[in-house]
Amino acid sequence: MLPPTVDWTTCPPAPMAWIPLRELLLAVVTTPTISLPLVAVVALVLVGLAGFPWPWRALLSGLLVVLVSLLYSPFATTALTAWLNTQLPAPPSGVAAPALAVLVGRGAEISSATTAEAARLLGQARVNRIYVSGDAPATAQQLLALGVPAERIAGDSCARTTWENATLTTAWIRQHIPANTPVLLITDPWQLPRASRAFARQNLPVTPIAAEPNLSPHDRNGVNGAQGIPGYRWLAAMVAGLARFEREHLAGSNPLASSGDSSPS
Repeated sequence: MLPPTVDWTTCPPAPMAWIPLRELLLAVVTTPTISLPLVAVVALVLVGLAGFPWPWRALLSGLLVVLVSLLYSPFATTALTAWLNTQLPAPPSGVAAPALAVLVGRGAEISSATTAEAARLLGQARVNRIYVSGDAPATAQQLLALGVPAERIAGDSCARTTWENATLTTAWIRQHIPANTPVLLITDPWQLPRASRAFARQNLPVTPIAAEPNLSPHDRNGVNGAQGIPGYRWLAAMVAGLARFEREHLAGSNPLASSGDSSPS
């Protein structure tokens, strides 16, 4: 139970039909023991349809599997991380303290890094309030355990996507935070470019700050790969369309929802 001085909003469950589909597709894409056999089968079928004889089918299919498997290597993780860092929008100039720190919900492992970074910035008087978007109340409990005063913590368990992180947080900021207050956006390096651009689409300039979690090589490859693989943007566009349909035709009201543009990026 959070202290009453923590400004926390919990939304009633409102399942979105596309989220299980997204999680299933991402599980396939980020699990090599599933994705690589599928790649091999598809490759064999395609080269067979192209009329290649059997030795060439095996060679070309095996080569494709080897190339795809490189996406799951530590080298690919490093390269994709470097590329994602180049996608960050330029932060606003002249960021003055104190600011509002916004943490994007991404699960327990990543919240350990983001809460530690936010608490450190609060201790340096660079921020004076912390907002947790789309995460469990346990993240607020982590901040309390790190010595952050309850009255400086706010957040919600409502946002379920990066776009909702941006729209719902922006709505809360406009209601509770003075205009022109700098906003520091803190999340893992792989989510940061996409989240920064989602906030920019809400006309909310943010200063991106990467908090790198302590992940195992397997988990690091999975998280980074999901953000960086070429097919991820296609997948994101597909599920964003489903989310738009559900929001416009099926979803109920949200206590944090803004009245402005709500189209996904």
